[in-house]
Amino acid sequence: KLKQQSRSGGERGEMAPQGHRWKLASDDNEDMSLTPVERTELKAKHEAQAQLLDEEERLFMADDVEETEVGGGGCQGNDCHNMVVLGAGLVGCLCAVVLLRKGFKVKVFERYADIRSIPSAGRSINLSVTSRGLRAIRALGGSLYDDLLGLATKIRGRIIHLADGNTVFQRYGKDDSECNYSVSRYELNAFLLDLAAREGAELHFNHILSETSNFSGDGMMGCVLHFLHGSGQQKACKRVRVLCPVIACDGAGSRVRRALGHQGLTTYTERLLTRGYKEVLFPNPGEGNDFGCRGQDGGEPCHGQYGLHIWPRGDHMLMALANRDGSFTGTIYMDSQGPTDSFDALEANHEKCKDFLAKHYAHAVPCVGGMDSFAQQVTDNPAGILGTVWTSRWAVEAKVVLIGDASHAMVPFFGQGCNCGFEDVRWLSTLLDEHCGDGTPSGPRCPEKCTAANFSACFRKLEEARKPNADAICDMALENFVEMRDKTGDRKFQAMKRVENKLENQFGNKFRSRYAMVCYGGEGNVSYSNAMALGITQNEILMRLCSDMIAPQNDSAGNIGTEEAMNAQVELVDMDLASKLIDEMLVPEQQKLGIDLTTVRH
Repeated sequence: KLKQQSRSGGERGEMAPQGHRWKLASDDNEDMSLTPVERTELKAKHEAQAQLLDEEERLFMADDVEETEVGGGGCQGNDCHNMVVLGAGLVGCLCAVVLLRKGFKVKVFERYADIRSIPSAGRSINLSVTSRGLRAIRALGGSLYDDLLGLATKIRGRIIHLADGNTVFQRYGKDDSECNYSVSRYELNAFLLDLAAREGAELHFNHILSETSNFSGDGMMGCVLHFLHGSGQQKACKRVRVLCPVIACDGAGSRVRRALGHQGLTTYTERLLTRGYKEVLFPNPGEGNDFGCRGQDGGEPCHGQYGLHIWPRGDHMLMALANRDGSFTGTIYMDSQGPTDSFDALEANHEKCKDFLAKHYAHAVPCVGGMDSFAQQVTDNPAGILGTVWTSRWAVEAKVVLIGDASHAMVPFFGQGCNCGFEDVRWLSTLLDEHCGDGTPSGPRCPEKCTAANFSACFRKLEEARKPNADAICDMALENFVEMRDKTGDRKFQAMKRVENKLENQFGNKFRSRYAMVCYGGEGNVSYSNAMALGITQNEILMRLCSDMIAPQNDSAGNIGTEEAMNAQVELVDMDLASKLIDEMLVPEQQKLGIDLTTVRH
């Protein structure tokens, strides 16, 4: 058996006193609002958690546990040509392919069974992939980019379904040449898994990582991973001694992140929304029956297959994205708990659910296949949770680096979770070229440069470059939730978005919407954090240009009442003033940030 060091410094099996080795979430965060009784209860809870971790570690440290080694034959001297990837989701698979093409041998460990053997069903929101994330696919060359787009459907903008049954189209980019893509998470994951397997990744499914895995040993590189492996109830403990770097792509519930937290190597915040979601399937409406935007009263039309459908209703909303077969994957968002408009309340009373849907989503009912189908899906389908993860430290020397949702999970309302993860992989590839490669972009690894010191420098630079941008898109995704839920149904907001589109088309090299910078940026220093910074100034300009929007056709609430009235208000905007404000307020900030807006493209 290989000898290992326990966290207390002794050989395998030697334990420190309970509570001395596991750092728990609130150890350094005293909550002054707690009463003495609540503090006692919290202390007892933490002691129980520490005891469970002690017991779990004892299972993995037993002498009869299977133990294997990874990287021992390929990390000798100054040449480490092995990598371990944890997680076979979207980011993990893409990361494995990138590493394989640089000449690394890659082992991938995934907690679940092979997704390709499991029927697609359940709680998966359709993904939005955009130019920012697709650049990582383009960099791999060949037909992969076109093959991936073959799985997707173009989405040109939002189709907003107002409470009165009217629809409004809100374009994403300047024109039809700029779009997003809707793709099934399941199909995209299977596509990338197939690719990783063809490229030579060694795939290990049904390996559940334990939070007792040890990343705190001596040396810059190396760790001990603890897995429960096997299917069904037949699971066994397994130790894997890793002598090479680990790339942790194990998702929002990352066990690596938790293990690092327990060992005092990082801190993180996990913040759940009070709202959850349920999947609602829309059948193919048939030829000529799409529920798109007709372009009434002078508005812009959009076929239903090419829009992100939103039914904004304040505290809750319904969304739908097209699938390749003409059906739609819908998602309803609302409070998880509560006495009235919540999943708990609707699940408990089928008739109450029907009344709720008839009141708020009457015009969507036929699209979902009728009231019975709609109500059954809302009451019976499993609910998912929504939350954000902020992580203080992503990299621990050359031992491990967190990327994707493992370091920055976000709510789905900007459609950037997958794209941000793919961009992490692109940056990792670039920095590996710089620190461990032969000097050519996306070129092979350079054996004499594949050292612990160089991997450590690479991971540190990745964290420095990506963390501010991940934090920015996490914040913007939360902002977009409010925008989609509360503002998209407001006529003045719609009018301001049309003014924004007008500015993009007239001053394209000086003005791109924050949305376009987020989705189609990524080059020319158009990062998430810079897009967020510029967006604040751009919103000030829009507010000044649109401050006097009033129409005689206003409704009783003072909103712009019709499409014609809205278009009339847009035409009244002073474009000379717009040009002046852009030159005085926006261009200097772009220059200060070193931004080149000509790189914002599809």
